Amino acid sequence: MKVFKILLAILIPGAILAGLFGCSSPSDEETPENQIASVIRGDLTLDITAAGNLALSLTEDLAIDLFYQEGTIAEVLVEEGDSVAAGQVLVKLDADEWEEQISTLEDALFTAQRLVTTKERALVTAQRQVTTKESALATAVRLVTTRELAKRQAEINLETAQYNLYAIEEVREVQDEIDRYEYQLQFIDMKIIESLLPGGSSADHSAWINNKAVVQAKLTAARQELTDILTENSLTITTDVAIAVANKQLAIETARISLEDAAQAIADAQTAADNALVDLEDARTDVTYAQTDVEDAKKALADAQKDLEEAQSKSPEIVAPFDGFVTIVNVAGGDEVLKGTVAVQLADPSKFEADILVNEMDIMQVELGGDALVQVDAMQGLSLPAKVTHIAPTATIQSGVVNYAVRVEIESLEVMAQERQEMRQQMMADIAAGELPPMLQQAVDEGRMTREEAEEMLEQGPPAGFTPPEGFTPPEGMEFPNMSGSQAQGQLPAMALENFQLREGLTVTVSIIVAERTDVLLVPNAAVTQEGLQSYVQVVLESSETEKRTVQTGLSDWQYTEITDGLTEGEQVIVPQGTVTTTSQQGGMRMPFFGPAR
Repeated sequence: MKVFKILLAILIPGAILAGLFGCSSPSDEETPENQIASVIRGDLTLDITAAGNLALSLTEDLAIDLFYQEGTIAEVLVEEGDSVAAGQVLVKLDADEWEEQISTLEDALFTAQRLVTTKERALVTAQRQVTTKESALATAVRLVTTRELAKRQAEINLETAQYNLYAIEEVREVQDEIDRYEYQLQFIDMKIIESLLPGGSSADHSAWINNKAVVQAKLTAARQELTDILTENSLTITTDVAIAVANKQLAIETARISLEDAAQAIADAQTAADNALVDLEDARTDVTYAQTDVEDAKKALADAQKDLEEAQSKSPEIVAPFDGFVTIVNVAGGDEVLKGTVAVQLADPSKFEADILVNEMDIMQVELGGDALVQVDAMQGLSLPAKVTHIAPTATIQSGVVNYAVRVEIESLEVMAQERQEMRQQMMADIAAGELPPMLQQAVDEGRMTREEAEEMLEQGPPAGFTPPEGFTPPEGMEFPNMSGSQAQGQLPAMALENFQLREGLTVTVSIIVAERTDVLLVPNAAVTQEGLQSYVQVVLESSETEKRTVQTGLSDWQYTEITDGLTEGEQVIVPQGTVTTTSQQGGMRMPFFGPAR
């Protein structure tokens, strides 16, 4: 795997390490019984520390993005381990095959466009049919009305013919007799019923029965007479009357036939109207179907257009989405591949992360987005700023020990280098304007050096005889000027680092920062004693006598305790025998060499 290399610019020769290590200050005087330590001002950091391994945090599988199911690899332009730039072509597909598939989609789009036109024309035809059927229905309805009028006229003609027949005197006279006898029968029937009711008499009943028989006989005779007249068998009428009767009966028969014909014509017209209504409904249904066909055709057209646009938005080339290096190559020229096949895996060598386990007692102090430092074991003295990016919601339990997986991501090395360069440029501009860097200015303000000495340090480096802190080992590529091996004890490092490498799998120590205090008063932990809930220190007075003094404490780490009340900077306190402490002007400060100053 290719390694990521970056040249880290250092702020200014000498000044940063001088600030980090502090101006030369000997250890406080020790006595056989105890030590005396000064109350100093510095920074205090509490953290949770665990070991892990570096892993690449940004990898991406670059898949074959086909708009058809299977394609052919034309050429693979990279190998595993190659460094690539964003936008660089990694894999090419068969261009002829690609264009052929594009042409197929274009043909499908053209076919869909023609289908829409055809369906729209069919819809117009169906709509015209509706208009035609509506007109036919209206005609059929009007015909029904005409036939009904014709029938009414036939009824009138029949009634007129019947009236004319009974207008003949001989016929009228006989008909009047028939009407009179029928009325008499109705009256007699009512009287017969009355005679049967309570209060009636049998004599009346018999009389009315006899009377009914007489009237019934007369009615029968009258009806026979009328029948004879109408059938021309009567001997009581003249020839002229018989002829008139025959003519009137013929008119009646003709009118009756006309009425029957009119009724049949109405039925036929109504049937035609019903059929016209059915035809209209069918035509309207055809319009609905035609509209659905048009909508389906338009949807198919939109789908075809979308398919073509998506195909045209794709590329037969796989390009790198970011600067990085190739970790896996799965294809070769000539391979037949399916849509979605991962061709290449790319990793960003500037983005690393590490997973650690945090115990159940400390996990509540860890927050997403919290600050952390990552120290690479193989690069002593190197601390990289990081952020907490993931906290596992569930625990990992092994042998009864409860831990939670936590992931931190190292901040971009390129960004850190750029920030350092910008800080260096700003500091050089301040120096050119006659301003000292903050650390040197603080040393001048506190009387630890004169301004002339600070300016001389900026120009020539630290004075001869400067000794780095005990246990400090410069990282690989970082040398003290004019030093060789163990003889390098008199010069401040020039901070000119060579190439810097990070690799996946390197062992690291992750420190998740849970609390910080800056510019606070500090004393060694052993200087503080506890009695009940109250804290005390033994202060050495100017008279060399000691004073037991109540103090208020804040945070504590493995070496120092924060004093929030009860002491002032520069006062001296007693550290009980058996503790070893070394004071400096920056007590408790961490020493990250890269990344933003904390």
